[in-house]
Amino acid sequence: MSDLTHHTPPVSGVPEDSRASRRIKPRAGGPSERIAPYLIRLPSLAVSWLVAQPCIALLIGLMVTLGFFLTEVVLKSQTISNADDWFPEWLADHRSPFLNDASYVVSRIADAPVLIPVVGVVCLYLVLRRRWRTGSFILQASLAEFTSYAVCVYFISRLRPEVVRLDTFNIHHSYPSGHVAASTAIYGGIALLLAAHYKALPLRIAIWTVAAGIPLTVALARMYRGEHHPLDVAAGMLMGVGAIVVAVFAVRTARAVAELRAEKNSGEMFA
Repeated sequence: MSDLTHHTPPVSGVPEDSRASRRIKPRAGGPSERIAPYLIRLPSLAVSWLVAQPCIALLIGLMVTLGFFLTEVVLKSQTISNADDWFPEWLADHRSPFLNDASYVVSRIADAPVLIPVVGVVCLYLVLRRRWRTGSFILQASLAEFTSYAVCVYFISRLRPEVVRLDTFNIHHSYPSGHVAASTAIYGGIALLLAAHYKALPLRIAIWTVAAGIPLTVALARMYRGEHHPLDVAAGMLMGVGAIVVAVFAVRTARAVAELRAEKNSGEMFA
């Protein structure tokens, strides 16, 4: 299977003029192409879902293992534990009405009432533009993050910082930060597609600056509100990046299957 510079049979959901589709193009000889022949009988969306499941399980295993290592080994050091407590406590000591309101607004941009419509609008736009494969990538990244977070907090219990908390979430769910993980996965996934759409380097830098700035600002807001320690938000960023990796691999494999099927049908047509 060749790259975009070669003449390959077109597949649905990937317009030929789509620069962003390069992000979900399987690499020649890569794992997606090696797996594709074994899944050729399955619909593309089924392939994406099927491939994502073991990858999500690996991500969950990584985050749970990291969580146990953090809570049972790293934080047994009083020095590290005190250092991890210091910043949320310092932020709590410097609260103000304005910052309380600002942190609430920033937290909301990484919460379900905002993220679900964002994912829905982006996916709908891409589907209407006949770019449903890139839309499935955004949806897959959000589902990978949601699933990983839901399972991780079931196994890992870490108390939130010992400060007055400004929200009412479960006190045992400090690790990892779901808000940071979700903002990293979703806004980062959108940036991955959007930056590929433009050639101008300053514009691409601006897109990635915003995409990186959102989870960093969310992380600061969540610590300010007394919901997480620094190590928790770092773990959230790692989970979000992991969700993007899962989605890229799953959607690339689905596209590899579609391209392989198109090549096979084209060969049979002209045989």
